[in-house]
Amino acid sequence: MRAIPQTRLAALALTVVLPIAASLPIRACQICIPFPKKSAADFLIGSDAVVLAREDPRRPFHFAAVEVLKGDPDPGEIDLFLDSATRRLLAAYPERSVVLVRTDGGEDAGWRRVGIAAGDFAPLVRDVLEFAPDWQASPKRRTAFFATKLGHEDAQVRTLAHLEVARSPYGEIRRLGGALPRERLRAFLADFRYIEWHPLYILLLAQSEHPEDRALIEDSLRSAAEFGIATNLAAWATALIEIEGAAALDLIETHFLRDADRKPEELREIVLALSVHGAEGHTHLRDRIVAAYGTLLAGHPEMARHVADDLIAWRRNELAEPLAKYLAANRATLDLQTSLRLRAYIRRARGGS
Repeated sequence: MRAIPQTRLAALALTVVLPIAASLPIRACQICIPFPKKSAADFLIGSDAVVLAREDPRRPFHFAAVEVLKGDPDPGEIDLFLDSATRRLLAAYPERSVVLVRTDGGEDAGWRRVGIAAGDFAPLVRDVLEFAPDWQASPKRRTAFFATKLGHEDAQVRTLAHLEVARSPYGEIRRLGGALPRERLRAFLADFRYIEWHPLYILLLAQSEHPEDRALIEDSLRSAAEFGIATNLAAWATALIEIEGAAALDLIETHFLRDADRKPEELREIVLALSVHGAEGHTHLRDRIVAAYGTLLAGHPEMARHVADDLIAWRRNELAEPLAKYLAANRATLDLQTSLRLRAYIRRARGGS
């Protein structure tokens, strides 16, 4: 196979990296983004039909629409299996139905269920469909709407609200202080059934002015450092930077970035916290964060691939030399995408076009 000339490789690197860099500041919060990434509201809004359905009396174990909320008044035959558990539920509660959506094309084509029309979830479905045009014009209103549903007593509403808010950009999340009382936040954080949801609650707790909440955040980060705990480390680090600024960066440098024994998963969590603040949190600390990246690379040069995107997006050229050394020493083992990113950054930092 013929080698790619260096000039062409550099040009290719720029075409790969620049679109990525351009999109970095506007992104979902990578610290608390949940799974699935597509919420029930997404399916409701993006569907071609939304119906409330129960069992088809003519076809057992199949659905039939009892009310059409969106789309053609006659949705036709619903090609979706009604499982036994849901069938028993509907038989026991005649007033309930299943929320079904149909998409006519793409990877989500066909019918799917998005919830049970019971309790407060049923009116929420109607609200989502009503407010969808307004949200398209102003996405922040969508986040604000679901923020009022955080911690809702109805499990379906609570889950949907969490999925919606948790994937919002950090710049929006940090403006939601007070969406849940601090007592509720701490109760959720003490309940390990919700451990996958904890990052969002940690970030919301960082908006509290209460000394006990701030102490909890610092103590949690120090405990993570002492015992090598990576779980939710990015959230605790982000929260501490939120409340203590540069002082938190000093602590992070001392206990993580200068520690030669830190595990890669811990360092990736710390980089994520630094990245979030440099992009849309405490952006006034960006100089300090770039310096912290330099400290990280001095002891852990293998983290180069994890900081390159930020350096490109922020147009910071200071770290070209350590990244160039890492690239030269690991050229044969790096994957193509990482190699192209590093080459693009180094070339531009050194004055290349």
